[in-house]
Amino acid sequence: MTHALAATTRVLSVECRLGQRQGYEDVHAWCRQTEDVPLPHSDGSILLARKCQCSCHHH
Repeated sequence: MTHALAATTRVLSVECRLGQRQGYEDVHAWCRQTEDVPLPHSDGSILLARKCQCSCHHH
């Protein structure tokens, strides 16, 4: 993956990716990846779980 492609690729949770399909729109509400979760005992630079970047989470 190139840096340009990586910069434009959004990381979505499983729920939000499924919620983009017709008939599954309500699944967006099940997403719980609303913030980055750092690996314990790290300085925060290593993520255990990345925040979902779906537009439904932006305020």
